[in-house]
Amino acid sequence: MSEDLRHIGRMVRQWRERVDPEGLPGFTARFGRRPHQTLTQDEVSRLTGFSARWYSNLERGVKTPFSDDFLDSIARVLQLSEDERHTLYTYSVKRPPVPVPGVDASIIDPALAKFIHMQPYPCYVSDQGWDVPIYNAAAGAQWRWMSHGTNVMLWALTQPEARLQLIDWERSWAIPMAAQLHLAAHNNPNHERLKEVVRQVCENEDARRIYWEEGLRRVHPDGSRRRVYLPHHHDTEFEVVFLAFPLLRDPSYRLMTVVPADACDRVTEAGTGLFEQAA
Repeated sequence: MSEDLRHIGRMVRQWRERVDPEGLPGFTARFGRRPHQTLTQDEVSRLTGFSARWYSNLERGVKTPFSDDFLDSIARVLQLSEDERHTLYTYSVKRPPVPVPGVDASIIDPALAKFIHMQPYPCYVSDQGWDVPIYNAAAGAQWRWMSHGTNVMLWALTQPEARLQLIDWERSWAIPMAAQLHLAAHNNPNHERLKEVVRQVCENEDARRIYWEEGLRRVHPDGSRRRVYLPHHHDTEFEVVFLAFPLLRDPSYRLMTVVPADACDRVTEAGTGLFEQAA
């Protein structure tokens, strides 16, 4: 065992022990409430989708041919900063990490960026390949993976923590999202990023089955109601409504806002009451 491996093993253990399980959406619903306790090695392995042996080898400093997918999953689940991710790679595989797929945030008009950051509810823009060039603080708090540059489709369709957070994952989330992706790829056969996203989605057995077997081709999620777990809300289920808008100056980008369904219902009920009074 080299000193580098012992060093990164100690650091990874410290990173794991600082994670608050209650901050992981859906953790309580799946594993039960555990206040003031840290994640176990087995739980980290489940959240990343890699074997407990691989993760144990990392913490024990055992020389192992760790893959980029494994290390990036560790970085995402343990909420590592970019500097910490760089350290993880440097000490465990002797090289810096491959930069996350670049998304040019400068393409976002300053007025639109200001609008997005002003929104009280999660709000973000995704491009034709479902990469996210900009998101607000509420989106970053609700969808923790966004701070790691993960593609919307790749996270929702392939990552274990997505199945933890997204309630009724296959029917309510994976099927309609895979259908959207399938239709977009069909309509844009020469889009290189879309082809890469489809390739990576289809490396996951469940996602590949859903992508190729689901016949319904959804155009957009606008108005969809789905249920999620949120950080630090234990096993409480929240219903949300997705609002999707194309950007008229470039319809290949979509503006997404996620609104609590109960807030929409209160507005609808209030509007109905006013209408009835006027009648």
